[in-house]
Amino acid sequence: MRLELVLGSLFFTTVCFSQDSLPAKSVVCHFVEEDAFTTIRSQQLPNARIDATSNIEVTYSSNFPANARTAFEYAVQLWESKLVSSVPIRISATWSSLSGGTLAQSGTSRIYRNFTNAPYSNVWYPVALAEAIAKRELNVTSEADINVTVNSNINWYYGTDARAQSGRFDFVTVVLHEIAHGIGITSTLEVLDNGTQGQWGQNGSGYIYDVFIQDSQRRQVINTSIYSNPSTSLKSVITGGVLFFGLRDSKFANALPRIHAPNSYTEGVSISHLDESTYPVGSANSLMSPNIRSAEVNHSQGELLLNILLQMGWGINGVSSSIILSEESAEPLLDVLIYPNPVQSQLFVAIPNQNARDVSIEILNFNGQIIEQIADSNIQSKTYEFSLENLAAGLYFVRVKDGNRITKRRIVKN
Repeated sequence: MRLELVLGSLFFTTVCFSQDSLPAKSVVCHFVEEDAFTTIRSQQLPNARIDATSNIEVTYSSNFPANARTAFEYAVQLWESKLVSSVPIRISATWSSLSGGTLAQSGTSRIYRNFTNAPYSNVWYPVALAEAIAKRELNVTSEADINVTVNSNINWYYGTDARAQSGRFDFVTVVLHEIAHGIGITSTLEVLDNGTQGQWGQNGSGYIYDVFIQDSQRRQVINTSIYSNPSTSLKSVITGGVLFFGLRDSKFANALPRIHAPNSYTEGVSISHLDESTYPVGSANSLMSPNIRSAEVNHSQGELLLNILLQMGWGINGVSSSIILSEESAEPLLDVLIYPNPVQSQLFVAIPNQNARDVSIEILNFNGQIIEQIADSNIQSKTYEFSLENLAAGLYFVRVKDGNRITKRRIVKN
């Protein structure tokens, strides 16, 4: 079964559901006391100017060491140069003693569903992503969007120079990893009832990350026509070691990101990481493995992680299929009305009454390829109609150009 056909069953008309939110679960990240002596450097030099496309604000607990704050801010800058959002992303960073071989724990503070412009109805989004899509604050400004707690007992290395240090854990690597959980790399898939049943969902809905988790036959794991929820069959697939994140980009057709799904389920660890045997320490996509070793340095998010975030709805700089997202402005430069959204067949783009000018309207797919376009001249007020009847269900974009001004909107095709 093709993924887009399965996902189509998750789309609903937005007027049917109202926005709501809940507190979210945390993800736990562990360490291995074994020197890796591996280094993956960021393409961004520590002292170079970073062109940020988002603003991440961190509030530190009073006991958070100064050198740890410096390293934390460097990791923040690396994410600010990748994420695209017009709404500030707020992080609460806590310095505390943690037990059980834990480096840190993190997660989004709240999850939201059915907010303005939500691409999927009845699907939970981490608040930072929900705000980036809705282009407005959803949490109160005094509330953090992401909570990160760092273990104060760890022998940390706080340098931003990507030097692997024997017996010490690279602080920047861990913070990069934890922020990724806070912006969406987290799942509701779990094993309960003494390890006999698998289930998913929080108040009846999965997380946006869950939407794209597939089995070995590329079937959507949260599709209840395939796996009942809860069920023993769902437990088997959660702990079967063969789960993937279903990237739509054809570039990854034969190499989908493999998900950490060991036969022994661990809450807050399983599913919410990439498979470590597939992406071992020192490899380009190892940042999101479940265990971080001493003398393991990774200051790069990696291509797979960035494409996963892109598909979940983030605008990501540096990913070719995300060009349209990275150009998206904080506020529309043109007062254009695009309706209905979600759309089933006919889409209307209304140009308001303004001074006569030349305009062009383009419909683009997820990879930024132009599917339909109209160019018109000397326009003051007009409504254009596009037929999307033959397009597969999924996420598309409308780009309206007026000279040097551009407005981009996301639309969902049911």
